[in-house]
Amino acid sequence: MRNILLLISSILSASALANPSPPAWLAQGPYVDSDNFAISVPLDEVAGKLYVNVKIGGQYKRFVFDTGSPSMLSRELAEQLNLPVVDTRQGKDAHGTVVQTQIMQADLTLADLTFNKVPVYVADFPHTAKCLFDGVLGSELLPLCLWQIDTPGKALRCHSQPQTLNHLNKAQKLTLHNIGYPHMPILDIQFAKHASSKAMFDTGSAEYLTLSPQDFDGANRNQAIVKVTAGHGSLGSSLGGQAAVDAQRLASVKTLQLGELVLDNLQAPVREHAPSLLGSALLRHFIITLDSKSQAAYFKAYQQGPYSKEGYGFALSFESLSQNTQSYASQPSISLVWQDSPAAKAGLKVGQKVSAIDGMALNGSCDNLRQTQQLLSESQQLTLTLERQEIKLQKAAR
Repeated sequence: MRNILLLISSILSASALANPSPPAWLAQGPYVDSDNFAISVPLDEVAGKLYVNVKIGGQYKRFVFDTGSPSMLSRELAEQLNLPVVDTRQGKDAHGTVVQTQIMQADLTLADLTFNKVPVYVADFPHTAKCLFDGVLGSELLPLCLWQIDTPGKALRCHSQPQTLNHLNKAQKLTLHNIGYPHMPILDIQFAKHASSKAMFDTGSAEYLTLSPQDFDGANRNQAIVKVTAGHGSLGSSLGGQAAVDAQRLASVKTLQLGELVLDNLQAPVREHAPSLLGSALLRHFIITLDSKSQAAYFKAYQQGPYSKEGYGFALSFESLSQNTQSYASQPSISLVWQDSPAAKAGLKVGQKVSAIDGMALNGSCDNLRQTQQLLSESQQLTLTLERQEIKLQKAAR
């Protein structure tokens, strides 16, 4: 489940670069000064999100490493650094809402390697995002090196040469499609003999798989969907605000094939728009290396399935549930409930306010929000205090 963590996804639509004359900043960066380098930085995984410390303007800031998004900065940090504005663009957020944003250029440093003139999208991060990170380390950096995401080793690596990287030997090699700026990684997927497609590898998604409506229909026609669980609520927030509260679907996918890798019995929410997403839950089983220059992705298995997640069957939001509205709510509310889940069986409803979890009062402060996120992610049972009742929940497989 996405729980309370805001998902910052791409706001760059195809129309943003449809102008026959590409903007000057697109040719200016990003770039690195060295042809031979190998760095490794600590990688912190929390609730399916990947965090690294990035040096910008002489300060270390907490960034999300998100292969499904261009690099981004909070407006507060951009103004503090007094970065120059090089462009203004209009695009769509993860839920299709049209948003307008400024583009600035920044030098971002990991370890002793500096990525120069990185185009960063500047946005008004909602309260939840501001509490958790200052920026996004995004996909336009992928072509500059081989990126290796090693969650068991708690490391993010960027190497100029494949010979210096471990975990490539005996790894499953897949074709990595590069469709141009901002170089989001696209992989081939197959559900059945006559049901194949392409999906973005998006570390900003905490799921194993999230289906586009088109891929859901194709997989369903070919008997690759064995069950559909209904839900009600919002699939989260993005730059344009909260996604609509609506009927939702959770598909039980019989088989997902990535090259010769076969993943069985996946639970996949159905999103509003294409493409389908392969998410960070795969990193529970594979050390993944992305080599954009050679158009290859390497999946080195270190843990077998099952490819499933336990959860309570609800999501919690500290943001307003009003569609396309960015406003902070000091007391969070239930934003999504899946049918037949522990939450549904306990009678939870979308919109109910939660005043405490396991006796900890919820007040919306950043420390409180981070503690809430940890409780929802790590606990196997919890007690929710609602307006007039307490509800005890036990995690269960979805």
